[in-house]
Order: sequence, then structure tokens, then C-alpha cells
Amino acid sequence: MDKTKSKILIVEDEPVIASDIEMTLEELGYEVTDVVDCASDTIESILKNKPDLILLDINLEDDIDGVMLAQNINENHQIPFVFLTSNADENTINRVKRTSPSGFILKPFDKRDLKSNIEIALFSADKQSKSISNTNDDFYVKSRNSLVRVSIDDVLFAKAEDNYTRIYTSKKNYILSSTLKAITEKLPSQRFVRIHRTYVVNPKYIKEIKDGYVYIADHQLPIGRSYHDALFDRINKL
Repeated sequence: MDKTKSKILIVEDEPVIASDIEMTLEELGYEVTDVVDCASDTIESILKNKPDLILLDINLEDDIDGVMLAQNINENHQIPFVFLTSNADENTINRVKRTSPSGFILKPFDKRDLKSNIEIALFSADKQSKSISNTNDDFYVKSRNSLVRVSIDDVLFAKAEDNYTRIYTSKKNYILSSTLKAITEKLPSQRFVRIHRTYVVNPKYIKEIKDGYVYIADHQLPIGRSYHDALFDRINKL
């Protein structure tokens, strides 16, 4: 990805540090979309400016810290983020790891370290976005060091597993390093339906619906209350 076209959002509650980060990014050729200091402003800026990457501090101005904000970004926006913080205690590191960040930089930051973390994060995000791409009735998933062609007709369902998604097919399953929301957006909507916050299924393989569950092959999948009507609307159209 061309760094001159990469847009970066800075989330930092110390004005002097934020200004230093902004100046450094501009020197490196990046576009700074915004500088914010709290979670609510971050979400607003994401929706307005659509950054390619977020530099995220852990200590913020409100009750939602950077780790909690990162969880929200994973669930709703699928934008890579790099933590840039002075917090490196064991408890913080353990919390950070659960958000699967694209990088972690300790303050005071080094210009070269900042650049390398950003470039790697942007490259990984670009590569990941291509790990599953629609081609009519087929798509490709990353499996170890290769891309494997999978037929849409073979997909039984997809399951969210933290910040990853497991796709189940009639032959095997694959772990993808993307959220279920991101994967769902790349699957043909006319051929899949969400039945739960954790599951998206191919109605073609539903054997039975009973007592709040969908049965596909040997799997029993729960139906979420908010997804019930959408599922039955789709079933009625079959």
C-alpha cells in the first residue's frame, strides 16, 4: 500500500504528544485524518473520515480506555490499529493481546519504529482484505501459506471466534483472521443469512429448525432473537 495515500487517525489524550505524532506522520508522508482524545470522538471520526489505520493510546479522556475502544473497533469497523502507549505492565499487555492489535509501540517512540509498525500493519490489512474475494460461485481463503479456492456451494456456515472467523464447508473448515462481520460483507448476501451474532449460515444446508436451533449436518446452531424473523423470511422464500 502506498503510504502517501494512507490515512491515519490519532487517538491521544496528551496534546503535546499528539502534536508530535501528527508532525512525525506528516513528515513520513501519511495523511492525518484527525486527532481525538476520547472514544466517542474516535467513533465519530472513523465514520466521517474512514481512516486506513488508527494509532491508539490506552489512557483516554473518558471511562472507555484504548483497550475497550479497540474491542469496539474490531467488532464494528475492521480497521487495523497500533497501540502507541507508555503502559507496558503485565495486566495491560494481557488485555491488549486479546484485541489482536497490528502493532504495539512504547513511548517515547522512535520514528523508524513508528514507520515500520505502520507499514507492516497497512500491508497486513491489505493482504487480509484479499484473503477472501468473491468470484461468482467461488472465493479464496488463506490456508497456511497459500490461497485455497472454495466453492460457495460447499460452505455450510461461518462462526465468529473472537476476532477470527471459522468457515465450515462440506469437506473441512478454515480459520480466517477477520471478524464475522467483515467476512459476511464479502459473502453473497442472497445466499447466506445471519441467525445469531456468532453464526451466518447457508440456508441450503438447513435440515431442521426446532426449539430455537438450526440443524446443519451434525451441528446444532442457536437462533438469536433479533435474527429470528430474518431467518424465517428467507426460509419462506425458498
